[in-house]
Amino acid sequence: MQLQRLSMRQTFAQIGMETQNASVDMSSPDGELSIEQPQAKMDFKYDPGTLSIDSSAAWAALGKGGHLGWMNRIYSQLPEIFKQSLAKKAQEGQRAAQITNPANAFAEIARNNVWNGSGIQYTGPASVDNVNIQYEPGKPQTNIDPVKPSIQYTPVKPEVSFNRGSVDIYMKQMNSLDIWVSEYDWYK
Repeated sequence: MQLQRLSMRQTFAQIGMETQNASVDMSSPDGELSIEQPQAKMDFKYDPGTLSIDSSAAWAALGKGGHLGWMNRIYSQLPEIFKQSLAKKAQEGQRAAQITNPANAFAEIARNNVWNGSGIQYTGPASVDNVNIQYEPGKPQTNIDPVKPSIQYTPVKPEVSFNRGSVDIYMKQMNSLDIWVSEYDWYK
């Protein structure tokens, strides 16, 4: 028996898409930086130090000091020398008064007076400390006025370029439906 058969063939539609991504190009040039540091204002003053040297004791020890100091030294010794001389004369007088003494007292007293000095010290004592040195340093005066640095920065805008992306949509395959009739043998 022969029958007719209805056949269908369907094709689905296909959509094609092509995309191109967007892109961004960025570049940021360096800004301009300017730094200036002026010198600080400085003012220095220094008072000179004071050096004092007192060598009067050294000159007095050499017998070459000032006349007034030399006379004062001698004058200050006179009361003590007078007392010593008076005591010595009293002893010499008592010795000369002893007539029973076999030694020649007058000759011995005369010889002692010739060879013994007056006892006055005309020079001062010699010492390593006769020269006095004093130094007083001067004080420095420091005045510093700081100056702030001058900083200037000029920014540069970044360079940005934007490339748009695209989407291309198209029909890659159209849909279709095919229908046909064919004979169909059931026993074949």
